[in-house]
Amino acid sequence: MSVAAYQRASQNSENTKQTEYRAFAIFTRALEQAEAEGPVAVVKAVADNRQLWLTLQIDLASPENKLPKELRAQLISIAIWVNKYSRPAMKREASLEPLIAVNKQIMEGLRGTSKPAPPSSDAATSEAPPTTKQITT
Repeated sequence: MSVAAYQRASQNSENTKQTEYRAFAIFTRALEQAEAEGPVAVVKAVADNRQLWLTLQIDLASPENKLPKELRAQLISIAIWVNKYSRPAMKREASLEPLIAVNKQIMEGLRGTSKPAPPSSDAATSEAPPTTKQITT
């Protein structure tokens, strides 16, 4: 899957949260299946996931984004971490589990069941993903 899948999904009649949830579900599933499919699938799944987060980061930085400023900053911090962590993950020097876990936490937040904790100041450089406890949009 690619970001095109995210864009196609957004053209449906579902609301924004549903579209975002579906996009995260598609890319998370690809990450979960990639290990068994081999190194090419890992690179593709991680690259597609990173592109999803880059797309989200661009939207979050937009003045038109209606999310609260603090939440936007937290999500941008996570997006920066995803970008940084993706490099070693593509080389299979790092597990895909943290990427999968972050995506699943975002999916829970889109369902209204979790909220992000404030990221630490070194979140972008940490090997561990920033924590997310609940996202309310």
